[in-house]
Formats: sequence, structure tokens, C-alpha cells
Amino acid sequence: MVGRPTPLAPTRPAGRSLRTRLMLWSSLVQAALLLLLVTLFYLGARTLVHQQATEQLRSLADQTARSLGNSLRSAEITGDMLLSPLGRQAFDAIQLDGLLRAAVVADPNVDGATVIIEPDRVAGLPDGYACNDMLHDGSVHQSCSGQLGFDTHQRSWYRDALRASGPWWSAPYTNPQAEGRLFITYSNPLRLAGELLPAGLVSVDVPLARLQQDLGELPRSVGLRATLLGPDQRVVLSSVPEIEPGMSLQQYLQLRPDLAPLFDLRRPLLQPERGLEHRGSDGTRFLSRVAPLQQPGWQVVLSADRALLLADLRRVAHWAIGLGLLGVVVWLLLVRRHALRLLQPMEALTAAARRFSAGQFHEPLPVPRHDDEVGEMARSFESARRSILQQMDTIARMASARERTESEMRIAHGIQQGMLAPPPRLQADGFQLRSAALLVPAREVGGDFQHIAQLDRTTLCFVIGDVSGNGVPAALFMTRVLTVLEASMLRHRHPPTILAEAGRHIAERNQACMFATVLCGVVDVASGRFELASAGHESPLLRQADGRVRVQAMHSGPALGISADASYPCARGLLAPGDYLLAYTDGISEAQCPRERWFGLERLREVLAAEPDDRRVCARVVDTLHAFCEGAGNPDDLALVSVGRQALAAPLRLRAAATPDGLAYLLQRLVAGLHGMHLDSTRISVARLIVEELGTNAMAYQRVVSDVTLDVLATLDEDGLALDVRDDGQAFDPTVAPVPDLDEAMERRAIGGWGLHLVRSLSDHIEYCRRDGSNHVHLLLLPPAARTE
Repeated sequence: MVGRPTPLAPTRPAGRSLRTRLMLWSSLVQAALLLLLVTLFYLGARTLVHQQATEQLRSLADQTARSLGNSLRSAEITGDMLLSPLGRQAFDAIQLDGLLRAAVVADPNVDGATVIIEPDRVAGLPDGYACNDMLHDGSVHQSCSGQLGFDTHQRSWYRDALRASGPWWSAPYTNPQAEGRLFITYSNPLRLAGELLPAGLVSVDVPLARLQQDLGELPRSVGLRATLLGPDQRVVLSSVPEIEPGMSLQQYLQLRPDLAPLFDLRRPLLQPERGLEHRGSDGTRFLSRVAPLQQPGWQVVLSADRALLLADLRRVAHWAIGLGLLGVVVWLLLVRRHALRLLQPMEALTAAARRFSAGQFHEPLPVPRHDDEVGEMARSFESARRSILQQMDTIARMASARERTESEMRIAHGIQQGMLAPPPRLQADGFQLRSAALLVPAREVGGDFQHIAQLDRTTLCFVIGDVSGNGVPAALFMTRVLTVLEASMLRHRHPPTILAEAGRHIAERNQACMFATVLCGVVDVASGRFELASAGHESPLLRQADGRVRVQAMHSGPALGISADASYPCARGLLAPGDYLLAYTDGISEAQCPRERWFGLERLREVLAAEPDDRRVCARVVDTLHAFCEGAGNPDDLALVSVGRQALAAPLRLRAAATPDGLAYLLQRLVAGLHGMHLDSTRISVARLIVEELGTNAMAYQRVVSDVTLDVLATLDEDGLALDVRDDGQAFDPTVAPVPDLDEAMERRAIGGWGLHLVRSLSDHIEYCRRDGSNHVHLLLLPPAARTE
């Protein structure tokens, strides 16, 4: 077998090795001289640039501190402006509404303002005053009194403001009334002339987005990282995504331990005007300094990437090196002109390869005219570049289309969830009807739905259903079905009539031939009677107070959308106190998990048997299903509705004379009455101790009034035990009594004040007012579960 001959190595032209050495040594000598010059230039210029960078950083830090301080000072001026006309004893609420609106509109740093005045503190306003103006989308939205959506006395920030000695700034918080935007609030207690106790609160809301604009004005070319710290040593704002508003200084330094020397009082900087040079956890070298704001306690931390500060110098050095290399190239042209013609295409290919590795594919590649190996390689690189650009364009179009689709689905999910009304709660004749609902679509939008409405003062109506199909078509058809059902619920009170009328309208113009299974129910809170009608839907489960669970017996009619003249049988039943109904869709009972296991009706009944609370059963069913599916999520849309009936405890009213015997008799009746309400022993003991201390205090301050009467009203509901204690003795406010010094030695402690301090400590909420010549104290004791949370 004859083998292939081994190719011979190409022979060198005569004298080529010598010319190559000459070119090499000439290049090395010029490069060495160039490197020496550039190094000397760089070291000299580097010192000067570093000094200028340090001064620039100091100027930027002071400028940023002034800008942020001016923004905060503007909000403080606005808050003080609102406070100044409120010092008199009477004013016009209409003028105050205009002042609130003008403050929000006039100050660009303020997006909201609130004024709260306690009842019976200002002439002409016996009910007090509470208004909030919020700037949103260029218009001012005002909410007053009940429209605020919460009781101000149950808010810790309001109670803290009434106890504050002066104005204060809050920590960053999320405002749900402003679509979840972040704010900080400047609050100032309202003190009327001649009164020591605050009569209310004046506050202005500063959006963090406004302060973010001040940080956004910093130059980006030097990699600045700015963080604003509040007077409570918490992060208010930061340009670094990892630093979240509300972080404590300790948490902030855990993320940036290299900044710890700036806050170490035991190791003060020797030259604070030069800032702090340090190295971050990722190895980046920084130059940082702290600048205080004009507001006490506020400070801004500014860090600049030291490498970016010296970027201009490096750029100049690169230019110097480039010019020197150009001289080397010219010299090489004179030495070896022909060799340079061969090197130029290779340099172009090297530059192209460098751009390719950096992801720069838009600059065309210069193709040489030669047909040698270098020219062929250059044409191959250019062809690859064009192919990559075409693929990148295709991927960008696909990503844009996918992002647009996902955005539309997220919007549709928000619209669908926004259509669900909050479940109402009814009370009548000593009974309470509570409802809860939960909707969990398998995708962004789904076909399951539920709706609960109050027909009148004592009657509640609910519907739950499942639309055929899934995704966007099912969600659109679900919207139509729910709209028709809501309209029918407004005109009728009986489930069969509601479903019959809704089915007639849905069957009309149903070209898509879609349908929906629906369960409709009406429950009366006073009698507990309920009526049910089903349009092809699963029967609900009835959970009795003793833990037994059964399927409610009923017959079903056809699904809505199939027939326009269908009729639906009515099933009736009774909800005893402690019972509740649970309606659900087939996504619960027929859920099939990845291991091909069915959740089933029996597991659902076991969940209900173990959960007596009708308000938590919906969430517990979904959590149990997710645990059963081992974190795989719900394979189908889920909808649940629970309606439970509870008996309310009658209020306990007691009266006795403020004497030792009267107080003892009143406490005995109080304990017996609270036991009759089935209250836990802990709150009974606390309630007895509170009433005993307040009664003893009333007896101690009745030296002028001879006959003093004690009245106690105890009310128990799901929010807790409310105690209203009234006495017609001398005026005395227990909420402002001085706190005893607990750290003082026993032999030096002052006598008195311990009982009232104990009352305030044991109560979850306490209020006092003097009305109709009597002292009124209102206290609230939360349930043990709520206190634990």
C-alpha cells in the first residue's frame, strides 16, 4: 500500500529572517520608549486627576445633600403652613378643604396631605374632622371621615403622633391608597391654644419617587451610588437596587461592610475632607463620603467607582499609546513595506474577532481584495456576522411579541380579580352572617367565578360557577355570565328565578356554544334558612357546628347557555349557629396531581371537618390541595365561597355605686357575665383587673362629689372584648397619667400611678373623653390569636 507523501514545509525567501528581526527589534525599541513616556505621563496626571475627583465627589455629595434637604424642607414648610391656621378654637371646614387641596397642588414635593381633628375639641365640629388629599394622575382625590377606609384610633402612627412632642418623619412605607407607591410622611401634632393635649394631626406625604429624581440628577459616568439615611438610622432611598427602603443601618452595613468606617465613632477619619477609599465585596475600589442634610439626623452616603473616576485619564493614555503605535507602524512601513501589506488584513480580522467577543456585530468587516487565505477568512467572518444579525433580529421580534402577550395577560388578570366584590357581613336578631371567597386561576385568567351580594339588611345572595373551556375565551364568556347574573340578582330574590332569567339571556346570541355551570344560593341571617338552585354545578357541603360534614341534597337543572326556557328546582335548608356552607368548583374535587392522584370529595370533607372557622376554610382548602400536589400548583381554575352563621353574644350592662361594696358587687357580676359569654379566662382576669383599677381611681377622686356612679358596658364580637367604663366623678384622664419610673429603687419610688400604668399596659387600645359631666374610658382587649399575630 502506497502512503500519501508528507507535504513539505514552505521555504522562506532569502533574507526574510533578517528583515523580520530588524522589524522586531525596531518595534521593541520604539515600544519601550513609548511605554516609558506614557508611564511618566500617566503617573503625573493620575495624581492630579485623583485630587480633582476627590473634590468633585465632595461637591456632588454637598450638592446632593442640599437638593434632598431642600425637598424635605419644602414638605416641612407645607406641613407647618397647614398647621398654622389650625391654632384657633374654631374654623371653617370648607376653608380647610381648600387649604388641603392648595397645599397638595402647590408643592411639587408633596403628593398627599392629611388633617385629623379629634371630636369635641373644636367649636362647630362636634364629630371632629378627618380628610386626606392625594395627588394622582394630575388630579387631587379627597377622602374624608368614613371614606378613609380605617379607624384612625386603631393606627399606631396616629397614636404615636398624639404622644409626640413635636414634628417627626416616618420610615418609608407603602401606601395602598396610592397604588402601592412608597412614601415618607412628615407629621406634626395639632395643639390648640391653651391646651396641652394634641387635638389631632397634620401630615404631608412625600413620594420617594420625588426624592429619587434628586438622586437621578447625579452624573452616571462615574458609577455613583447614593443612599439617603433618615434620623432613625434607616435607609430612606438608595440608587442601589439591593438596598431597600426601610433597612436599618446594621442591615445596610451587612450589604456594604466596606462603608463601616464612615459610621464608626471610635475610629474617626484623620482627613474627612478626602473621603474614604475602600474596596467593595466584589473587589471594586470606591471613594466615598457622608454629607449631612440641613435636617438634623439626615445624611446621604455617596460612593464613586474609583476606576471610572480615572477613566478619562486612561482614555488619554490609550490615545497616547495608539499614537505611538501609529508611529511604530509608520516606521515599519519604511522598514518593511511589503510585510505590512500582509499584516493589515490580519489586524482587521483580529479587531473583528475582538468586536465579536464583545457582542458588537453591527460594524461591517472590511474585506481585502486579495484572494489568499486572509481574504477568504475575512469573507467568512463577514458572512457569519450577517447571519448573526439576522438571528438576533428574529429573536428580538419573538421576545417583543411574547412580552406583549404576557403583559396583556397580566392586565386581564388584574381586571378579572378587580371584578370580585368584597364579601359582605350581615347582623340581625343576635346572629351574624359571614362570608368568604377565593378565586385562584390556573393561568393569568380563567373561567371560574364567584360573586356575593347583599340583597337587603338580612339577606345575602351568592353565585359560583365554572365556564366551559379555559384561557382568554373562557374569561370573556365568564364576564358576560357574571354580568347577567348580577343583573338578575338585583331583580329577584329566589335562586331558581335568578338562574332561569340569566339562562334565558345567556342562551341568546351564544354563537360560540359555550356554557357555564352555576350554583346560586340565598341565605337569611335572622332565621338561618337558605335556598339553593344548581345549573349543572356540584352540590355544596354543609359543615355543622359539631364537625359533621355532608353534601347538601339537591337536584340540578341544565347549565346556563344551553337552553333559553330551562327551569331549576329549589333546595331548602337551615344554617344553625356555627354551621357554614362551602360551595366550590370542580377544580377542587377533580384535581389530578402529577402522580395521577385525585384529590377527591372525601379529602375535601376531611378538610372541612378539621376547620370550624368559615372565614379560613377557603384558604385552608387551597393550601391543602397545593400540599397534596407537592408544589405543582393547581392544575385547573379554583373558586370557593363559604357562608357561615354565628350567634352574637348580648352586651353586658352593669351599674353600681363607687363604693367598696358597690365595686365588689360590680366585679362579681362582671366576672359572671363574661363567663356567660364563654370568654377565655385570661381576658376575664384582665377585664376584672382593669375595671377594679378604674373604679378604685374613681373612688379616690370623688372628694368633692359625694355620690359617684360606675357604669360598665362589655361587648364581645370577633374584633375582641370592648369595655366602656363611665363615672360621673371629677374629671380625670388616665391616659395622660405619668408613667412610674420602673428603674428606680423600690424605697425611692413615688407612690401612685401604678394601677393606671397597669391598665394602659394590659389594654390593646385605650381612649378617654369627658362628655356630659362624666369620664368615659373605652378599652379593647384583642383575642389571643390576634395578639399573637
